Amino acid sequence: MERMNGLKWPFFAAASGVLFFAVGISTVRETYREWKVDQEIRQMQAEVERLEGRKLGLVELLQRLDSQDALDKEARTRLGLRKPGERVVILRGLEGSPQTWETPNAVLADLPPPDTRTNAERWFDYFFKKQN
Repeated sequence: MERMNGLKWPFFAAASGVLFFAVGISTVRETYREWKVDQEIRQMQAEVERLEGRKLGLVELLQRLDSQDALDKEARTRLGLRKPGERVVILRGLEGSPQTWETPNAVLADLPPPDTRTNAERWFDYFFKKQN
């Protein structure tokens, strides 16, 4: 009987150790899963905040584009429309691209005809012809 009693304690200690190890691994695994879920939640919250900010920007843009001023500007620039009685003056910008200036009281200026000479002809005229 004493021999049996002597075997119980080491067996009990080994079984307790295995059980403790299994519970420990299970706890660590669940803690890791919980940490991963928390990470996903934080990422999704950041994405939601980013998308909400973008939505607010788009709503503001939509409100600006729905205004009468924006519609008038688009009709003038893209479609070339004008209001009755308005005159359109085309000004050449620094880059050579035409820019329009629209005003009801604009005076149309007589623009000189565009220079149709080639670049080489212009250089030749610059260096060898007398300037008046």
